[in-house]
Amino acid sequence: MTIMPVIVMIFVFVPAIVLMVSMPYLSRETINFGVTVSPVQFHSEPLRQMRKSYAWISTTLHTILFIVCIICLIYGDEHSMQQSWIIVTYSLAMVVISLVINISYHFKMKSLLPMLPIALEPSIMAVDTEFRKRNIGLSSNWFFIHVLIIGVTIVTVLRNYDLIPDQIPIHYDSSWNVDGYVAKSYSSVFMPTIMQVLVTLLFIFENWSIRRVKQQVQPTDPNRSIRQDVTYRRTWSYFMITASFLIVILFSVVQLNMISLLNMNFAIPIILIIIALIILYAFALTFWAGQSESRLERSADSSNVRPVHDDDKWLLGMIYFNSKDPNLIVKKRLGVGWGLNFGHPVSWLFWLGIIVLLVVVR
Repeated sequence: MTIMPVIVMIFVFVPAIVLMVSMPYLSRETINFGVTVSPVQFHSEPLRQMRKSYAWISTTLHTILFIVCIICLIYGDEHSMQQSWIIVTYSLAMVVISLVINISYHFKMKSLLPMLPIALEPSIMAVDTEFRKRNIGLSSNWFFIHVLIIGVTIVTVLRNYDLIPDQIPIHYDSSWNVDGYVAKSYSSVFMPTIMQVLVTLLFIFENWSIRRVKQQVQPTDPNRSIRQDVTYRRTWSYFMITASFLIVILFSVVQLNMISLLNMNFAIPIILIIIALIILYAFALTFWAGQSESRLERSADSSNVRPVHDDDKWLLGMIYFNSKDPNLIVKKRLGVGWGLNFGHPVSWLFWLGIIVLLVVVR
């Protein structure tokens, strides 16, 4: 048994668990478990207790699951695929537990809503007419750096293609001994390149979406609301550029390792450091900004503004479906960042493309 799988589990999954447990405390004051509320209701004692119980239940279940996974890794066979299956199974179980808890609290919140204090909402609406002219985020031209790295990697691999062994290592045990191979071919050699291209395209789309998502201005304090929104979008734009750049570097390291231009003892630490940097960056950004800039420039004078997208368009408070809304991208209600409007026809083309891609890659 080696300690490396345990270290990887701690660095990768502990931040994810902390985020899932803390999510109700990072959400906007107009959303509680996917249900629209006023700030008065959000800070009421019943909802405070609900968020507290969510945190305790979620922490307990995820901690138990994590400990079981660690024990299985410690006593598992490190020279087989067993440890990989343990991690995959744990990941799926973690997602299922999180969904079950959130869905149950969503319905609990809906049943409790009629008993909460009612606060009048403002009848005025604020619109930022200069929204499209503001410096919201980094230009997508920054992705040309990614394209340059991908191009250099392709040329390097082609020039050294004969140095690649007939059997390419694709899986390692916890001691970093090779326990899985695939036959050498252009498709297997350039699979990391395909992943680089797909990641770059995905993050280009995300960066573009940051500029296009519908803005929500709080009428009681529009200037502060606009500053929050611009800061939030710009910060996440920086993350998109940086994270995608690091992922492109990661796959380049994988390819250069194939042709022995990088030693395994050097390549593995680089890969682990890149993954850790991306996770820690996202973790810090989430706690700093909250859900949809909710933690930026907080004011003691709360607003009673309702979210842009009404409850009846959200399935389980998570999935937005509105065929009459022309916006493809909307701000999430569960978690941070942005998600798709599943009522928009382009969203179905997006998922169809992912399914086709997975079938082709397999």
